[in-house]
Amino acid sequence: KKYIETVRKHYRALYEKNVSVDLVFPDSDLSGFKIIIAPMLYMIKPGFAEKIEAFVANGGIFAATFLTGLVDENDLAFENGYPGALRRVLGIRVEEIDALYPDQSNTIVMMDGSGSYMCGRLADLLHPEGAQVVATYGDDFYAGMPVLTRNKHGEGSAYYIASDPEPAFLDRFYGELVDQCGIAPAIQTPKGVEIAIRFKGDQPIMFVLNHN
Repeated sequence: KKYIETVRKHYRALYEKNVSVDLVFPDSDLSGFKIIIAPMLYMIKPGFAEKIEAFVANGGIFAATFLTGLVDENDLAFENGYPGALRRVLGIRVEEIDALYPDQSNTIVMMDGSGSYMCGRLADLLHPEGAQVVATYGDDFYAGMPVLTRNKHGEGSAYYIASDPEPAFLDRFYGELVDQCGIAPAIQTPKGVEIAIRFKGDQPIMFVLNHN
């Protein structure tokens, strides 16, 4: 249930920008994408980490979150800790996972002073291994530890979100990524108006859905 909620939360940030999203699988061809988002990617199957490394090295952007890379395809924990086989491309090592009660929260403080956001549920205590710290926790015994990191790998970047942020953070985070990649909706619409494009052969068909 929490996995589905998390995926929907990340999806919604893009949906509200009218940015179309495809669902892909570990064996999918990633070459046609600019951004791959993998919330709570608990299991890493053989070959997937190498595929993500190649994707990022060729200029792609990869975004992962807490509870990523805990086990292999046999549900066995990785001996080198979290995030398992994605440790190199993400440039981090997770030392511990702190679980917060429903009424507890922490804050995401941007290193450039541009704002702070609420976060909760789970909070990774991590150490950079080459990654740049973009934001830190604001409270508790791990105040000042990284909560958002960016690791340059080849021509691209891999991001790690160490806690469950409020929607405003994801709105900003994904907004900056799609702008960076030059991704934009087919047409600009008011909030609540959805654009979807489907293809019949080479013929694009645009659907405009007014949810207002």
